[in-house]
Amino acid sequence: MSEVSAIDNEKLKFFIKQTGDMVAAGFNCAITVLGDRLDLYQHMADVGPTSADDLAARAGLHPRWVREWLQHQACIGQVDYAEGRFTLSPEAVAVLVNEEHPAFLMGAFDSVLTVAPAVDRLEEAFRTGIGMSYDEHGPGCACAIERMGAFTKNHRLVPELIPHIDTMHEKLSNGARVIDVGCGGALSTLVMARAYPNSEFVGYDISEHALNRARANLEESRLDNVSVVNPLVQAMPRDGSVDFATTFDVIHDAPHPAELIEDIYHSLKPGGVWLCEDIQGFETFEENLANHPMAGMLYGFSVMVCMNSSMSTPDGAGLGTLGFTESLAQEMTSAAGFGGFQKLDVENPLNNYYVLTK
Repeated sequence: MSEVSAIDNEKLKFFIKQTGDMVAAGFNCAITVLGDRLDLYQHMADVGPTSADDLAARAGLHPRWVREWLQHQACIGQVDYAEGRFTLSPEAVAVLVNEEHPAFLMGAFDSVLTVAPAVDRLEEAFRTGIGMSYDEHGPGCACAIERMGAFTKNHRLVPELIPHIDTMHEKLSNGARVIDVGCGGALSTLVMARAYPNSEFVGYDISEHALNRARANLEESRLDNVSVVNPLVQAMPRDGSVDFATTFDVIHDAPHPAELIEDIYHSLKPGGVWLCEDIQGFETFEENLANHPMAGMLYGFSVMVCMNSSMSTPDGAGLGTLGFTESLAQEMTSAAGFGGFQKLDVENPLNNYYVLTK
């Protein structure tokens, strides 16, 4: 009874409301993915203000289901409602529909839905310490990760990031050897290969689901200066033959990041360059807690996916999504032998970009 009397009722009301919001957000991930798969957001973007019956007819769906979906979306705040009509705002179109917009985040909803079944495995992981590889989540995880990172790879890598690296555009234009480590669906590999046809590109990934995506994307591209490889089958070169290496949100996922960084170092020629994209965070949990606007999402992603991957072997490093901080990046790359470390002055709310020189 004393514990009950000690409860602050105003704080209790706030906590109940907060918990309700979290549960609603969980349901919303599944319901948002449904809207994406059924093209409901796309139809709303195309048609403007609409009724449930009109939207259902346009999409070829049952009106009762569409009405409940729209009412949920209006209550959650993703759809606007006024005078019997439902509308998708320009901002919602950017986030939920337009894959060419930097704010597009549908891949994040995909990711949550894809990894949710991992809860049973994670219960055991908390006891044993052993997490899950990306492939153990199934092929949907590779697709979701590919979709989440597509904008930067498709629209910023060649026109913005590579020109920040001294002479790299010229080297690639003239012909260079490039490895894209942890290439996933090979979007970055193919974007670079298309822009620099005189160069040779190899994408490496240990996920067979990701490599299947990469092979399909490669076949569709019809590029002949690209190959994709599983380094467990064909090891990365350690002969100093590579001019340029790239990683995009890879190091913090790796069970053995120090060894991976050393492999990249040994692959490069003297003067070779590694462009490393990784998650932007503060140096301590306390700073992330107080100041990082996406800390809750990123620590959640870490438990379900990133730290999970980096703990998927008994000796996994377990860096986690926010674990590869700038100071640790400097420390680990210096230990591997890299002499130059530069953080690019590139605006991105999620990622840092480091240029390492051998």
